[in-house]
Amino acid sequence: MDAILIAGGRANAPLSEVAGHSVKGLFSLHGATLITRVLHALQQSGVERIAVVGSELLLHALPTLDAEILFAVEGNDPIDNLLRGVERLGLPSDAQFLHCAVDLPMLTGDALCDLIHTAPPDADVVVAWTPESAFVQMFPGAPYTALQFAEGRFLSASASVMRVGFLEAQLPLLRRLAAARKSAGRVALTLLRTFHYHLAATGAPLAARFLTGRLALSSLPPIAEQLLGARLHFYLNAAPELAYDVDTEEDYRYAQAWLRAHSRYTNPSNT
Repeated sequence: MDAILIAGGRANAPLSEVAGHSVKGLFSLHGATLITRVLHALQQSGVERIAVVGSELLLHALPTLDAEILFAVEGNDPIDNLLRGVERLGLPSDAQFLHCAVDLPMLTGDALCDLIHTAPPDADVVVAWTPESAFVQMFPGAPYTALQFAEGRFLSASASVMRVGFLEAQLPLLRRLAAARKSAGRVALTLLRTFHYHLAATGAPLAARFLTGRLALSSLPPIAEQLLGARLHFYLNAAPELAYDVDTEEDYRYAQAWLRAHSRYTNPSNT
């Protein structure tokens, strides 16, 4: 499987001042930049080709790896960046690819390999979730936001597996979801507006259960099949490393301290 690394993230002013750069991929955490850490983890997961999509400022920071690295300049939004990665890799519509964000300082090849191996060959999209209990155990005292579902409390992972054809077929919806991704309420509202013609039978009950923490993730794949013609798979035991991203000054400071205390993660070539 090939991978697309979305490396165009920008930091807000307080985080930029602490990290020393506005481009997240160039943040240095305990001796290595984020892009170096994540690329080493991707290589160790077994992927053979990696499309890096981001600012041209990242070009000088790309490490030498056995895996082939292909670079594409970032576009206007996360979905545009995925499309640019697909084009750079020359992937056909029936191909699956691994998508990964760059702001994952504790990422390991094992965590990514585990996600890849759980992806059914016929899945159009694999969405990964980390149990809150596992996250807290690995990162005690870390800042985080968890969502309540019928199956328990989970954090969303910043990595997924997707089929190119699904990306191509669902561009308008995916763009709207990407714009709303920082707010659970906005995501629910976006889905309601998209499927307004199913509002009475499907949309409103689903939104109500989601907002009250009673939504069963297991109920969504059949609905995705019905409304989108897409095969959706949830992985509910993703490694905590996939869910720790750096969005705030607090996230950055915690990651620095955690990496100092865990020597295995100091050198990205060992992760």
